[in-house]
Amino acid sequence: MFVVESGSLSHLRRAALLLVGPGPVKQRLCEATVRHLLDVSPGELPTDLAASYRELMASLRSTQAIGGMGPVEATVRKMSEQDAADCAARVLHLYVELSRGQMGRDAREHAAGSPRQLRLVGDD
Repeated sequence: MFVVESGSLSHLRRAALLLVGPGPVKQRLCEATVRHLLDVSPGELPTDLAASYRELMASLRSTQAIGGMGPVEATVRKMSEQDAADCAARVLHLYVELSRGQMGRDAREHAAGSPRQLRLVGDD
């Protein structure tokens, strides 16, 4: 079965892939946020995930831009390695939960769109 990703699911997948790549966690978190997480549309997310996404983004932009750094870079720079790793785990959780919901929805739509064919067996 071919699954089409929503824009937000695609952005979360790309962010997750950056987060599990090589390099310091703070650097990966900044890159994932700036390149992909800022493009996630909370309106495409289920209510509970939208709330988690908004909380995550608020925590990633809690510091004002300073010295040529944007709010994300300034915020992440002030984080401990553990705080950055926790944020990365939250991104992964969002991706897993949204993809799980997407797969379930695709399966339901596939089942609804493919009516079962009944075969009558009789005295031939």
